[in-house]
Amino acid sequence: EKGVQETARGLFSKLYQTYSFFAMYANVDGWGSPLLLGGAGDRPLPPRIDRWIVSALNSLVRKVTACYEDYDLTTAGRLIEAFVIDDLSNWYVRLNRKRFWRSGLDDDKLSAYRSLYTCLETVARLMAPLAPFYSDKLYRDLCGQEQSVHLQILSRS
Repeated sequence: EKGVQETARGLFSKLYQTYSFFAMYANVDGWGSPLLLGGAGDRPLPPRIDRWIVSALNSLVRKVTACYEDYDLTTAGRLIEAFVIDDLSNWYVRLNRKRFWRSGLDDDKLSAYRSLYTCLETVARLMAPLAPFYSDKLYRDLCGQEQSVHLQILSRS
């Protein structure tokens, strides 16, 4: 079984690295996260890799929600950890670095920002019952919100 230190080195460090990557490039580009998340409107269909990560995220939400309903916190935590480390950090971010590095803010880059932002925000919400302080800090830093992630969860119920 993994201990607290191993989880901290694994999940929390990967999540922090992924958030730091996102924040650095979003700040450089002046990307205003919540303002650009509106309805799809006339946006082109996102690239396949963005659709894949959002689909994996939606599957994670479904599985973790079922775990919470069954009071299976250990499995919920492991599912979140696997998603963050394997799918989000090791696959999505690594495969899409060049999209964030390019100059300009075209539809493709905006789609990458939207997808990564959505994943990070959702992970902060999902892990709130398991890591309340860490998820709250991540959520506030990511969203620029004064309100706690825990109050956001309640207000969306």
